Amino acid sequence: MNPTALDRALTIPRTSLILLLVLGTAQAIVLIALVLILRLVIETLAMPQTNVDVALGSVGALAVALLINALLRGLEFTVAERAGYEVVRNLRMTMYAHLAEMSPRQLQHRSHGALILRFTGDLTMLRTWISRGFARGVVALIVTASGAAILAVLDPWIALGFLSVLFAGTAASLSVGDRLRRTTRWVRRKRSLLTGNVDEQINSLSTIQTFARGGGESGRLSRQNDSMTRTLFREAGIRGFLRSVASATAWMSMVPVLAIGAIEMGRGATSLAVVITAATASRFLIGPIRDLGLSYEYWQRAKVSSKKIDDFLASRSMGPESSALGVLRARRGRVEFLDLHVEGALHGVTAVAEPGQVVAIVGPTGSGKSTLLEVLARNADPDSGTVLIDGQDVVACTRRSTRRQIGAVGPGLPLMRGTLRRNLTFRVPDAPDAEVARIIAAWELDAIFGTFPGGLGGWLTEGARNISGGQRQRLALARAFIGNPRILLLDEPTLHLDQVGRDLFWRILTRHAGTVFIVTHDPMEASLADQVWMMKDGVVASIVPGSGYAAALQRTAAGPHD
Repeated sequence: MNPTALDRALTIPRTSLILLLVLGTAQAIVLIALVLILRLVIETLAMPQTNVDVALGSVGALAVALLINALLRGLEFTVAERAGYEVVRNLRMTMYAHLAEMSPRQLQHRSHGALILRFTGDLTMLRTWISRGFARGVVALIVTASGAAILAVLDPWIALGFLSVLFAGTAASLSVGDRLRRTTRWVRRKRSLLTGNVDEQINSLSTIQTFARGGGESGRLSRQNDSMTRTLFREAGIRGFLRSVASATAWMSMVPVLAIGAIEMGRGATSLAVVITAATASRFLIGPIRDLGLSYEYWQRAKVSSKKIDDFLASRSMGPESSALGVLRARRGRVEFLDLHVEGALHGVTAVAEPGQVVAIVGPTGSGKSTLLEVLARNADPDSGTVLIDGQDVVACTRRSTRRQIGAVGPGLPLMRGTLRRNLTFRVPDAPDAEVARIIAAWELDAIFGTFPGGLGGWLTEGARNISGGQRQRLALARAFIGNPRILLLDEPTLHLDQVGRDLFWRILTRHAGTVFIVTHDPMEASLADQVWMMKDGVVASIVPGSGYAAALQRTAAGPHD
């Protein structure tokens, strides 16, 4: 079976794995040394005439061994945590790479809350399993197995009693594994719904306040919160049981050691030194045994998260590109759509935009206008048909090289949180200062930047909510125009602009040398274009000159007459 993307991302670094094995072996050796030294101390003290020098030397060696064991435990924690962090770091970037290859159409039916949970809660769950379940479990298994072997050497019957407690604890843990996994799955689902609801309410708070729906939304959130809390209570009960089992197994392992030791001493089959040494060894194994017990809990919870992440990585995306793809080189900006089909949106679009033309795309809602721009921007690929830019099939070129030729504005392309400069130069991060200054002057952005103490270093909040809608739109337009892209895709570009802003937009557009596509519902704007593509039911129903669009619109409105 071929490994999945999740399997590859979850691979623990070889160096970390080797270090864990070395640390586990070292702790096992220290445990053996502790047992031997302790037995020597007890036997020395039990002699009729105690050799004080030997006893004190043995006690000193015992102290050194205990310090070494403490140091090894600390190193084990550090290495285990680092292994988890490293794996999750790689997995997070694998997940982001997949997310970045998903088109807007593939994302539109996904809950933001569920996506956020993938990158936060699910990754935390996996990191806990890797660091505290798997990594520390490997060390605990080595130490526990070595401890059982030591007990077997000291007295086989004592070792058998010790192992019987371990097996009983394992059976008790296994008995609730499925229930924990089911409950964790429900917790995840309810947390996803709650996170999505909170995310929606944060983004729609003005809507909630305007329509006085705070009480209703609060009640909805309260019900979700209560439901999740009840499920968390159930999960906590199961996890508490597992932790009780782990703790009981660790401590109860001493009971058969002492009980069987007493019986063996009564039969004269062993000595007090052996019993005390065996009891002490089992005491040192309490930590590793508890770690093994908790590993099972972490594993069961991580299985739920890994399944969700695996499903996400296996979901549809545009996918990684072949290294054989070419680089798009747009020189003139001629764009051809040839029998273009996109399921549910476009049904055989054929049209040509000549270099330097301004094309207005009009039509009723759902006619395919925005989808046409998405295909050209490579945010969606056609099911059939071809898009050519200067004779080059865009599907045969890398998405990056195509997008570098395009500037875009649209309702689905918000400004980013960060500095004004970051937003202005987002399309061309390395834009020279002269180009930045040109764009600022052309779009008269000084009025915006002047309100920020840091000028271009001024900070925009998420969604640029700290500036007005008109200012956001003007900054978004400047972002699209910077670097003089060969092709512009403008979806409702004058939305939120006042008349001064609209006039400025058209003055700049008439001086732009590239090919421009404008999606608009404004007949006046459409009439200013060179061509108007009138779309209906996913096809370009007719093409008219911009100057004749108003007359064509009147004829359509008048309908047939005798």
